[in-house]
Amino acid sequence: MQSTYLYLGIIAITIFLAMIIAGNKISKLKANTFFIGFFAVIFGLIIGSLAYLPLSQLPDIYGVWVPIIFYLAAVSISLWLFLSRQSVITETFENIGKIFSLLMSLRPQLLPSGKSKEGEILVDTSVLIDGRIVDIAKTGFIPGKLLVPRFILAELQNIADSGDGLRRTKGRRGLDVLNELKKSHNLKIIPNPEEIEKNNSPVDEKLIEHAHLLKGSVITNDYNLNKVAKIQGVKVLNINELSQALRPIILPGEEMEVKIVQEGKEKEQGVAYLDDGTMIVVEKGDGLVGKKVKVEIKRVIQTAAGKMFFAILK
Repeated sequence: MQSTYLYLGIIAITIFLAMIIAGNKISKLKANTFFIGFFAVIFGLIIGSLAYLPLSQLPDIYGVWVPIIFYLAAVSISLWLFLSRQSVITETFENIGKIFSLLMSLRPQLLPSGKSKEGEILVDTSVLIDGRIVDIAKTGFIPGKLLVPRFILAELQNIADSGDGLRRTKGRRGLDVLNELKKSHNLKIIPNPEEIEKNNSPVDEKLIEHAHLLKGSVITNDYNLNKVAKIQGVKVLNINELSQALRPIILPGEEMEVKIVQEGKEKEQGVAYLDDGTMIVVEKGDGLVGKKVKVEIKRVIQTAAGKMFFAILK
């Protein structure tokens, strides 16, 4: 009996010391590491619970110790698995959060009058020239009204009438996109408010002021307009941000086949692109322009325009 109490005392002291050490370690963890570890433990316990009943039916002492050992193994393996893939899990949830925020921003908010002012979206010239808005509108992710002010239409017409061939092509494409949206998504061209008609400010400033008057939002691809509008409290739907959020996750160490399309800026570099336009710089790829090669991603750099990947030949 005394030996039993002694063993229980040793076990209690061991558990107490283990809790103190674990508490010190946990207090130094980053928040995302702590929560990933917490969910890993929960996952391991669930797996252990599922196996407990059949394992407890084992004969003799095996029915006691095997379930306990399995519990510990399940929790340990879950912790190792979740924490070893911490960067992937964190980036996945960040992307899901971005997509959710963008989808929520497109959801029309009902006002007491029954009209959805939040659903009124002013379309910037850059979006019409870009053209991707047509496909996005067809998917139903833009439930609000698309509106093009007269001053945006005038800017688009000026670009289409430009003496520069490239600008003229862009302007005409923008007009074609505008007509397509009128047919497929009931886009409307609206008159300029009196306050804006008398205003000689740049087009971007007029667009932000018009959005304030409508209590609506702006859809754009323009980086500067995106920043200024947000500073002034206007909700912005940015197609480039949506595109970035939907890009596949690529991590260092992954292998893929790409086509070198041009030489890079630095010596011995070749440049390839993924289907979504993501740039991959391939070391020693300058002599392989026009060829498909297998590469391994070595590092990732986040730029204002998105992610850029650096790879080596396999």
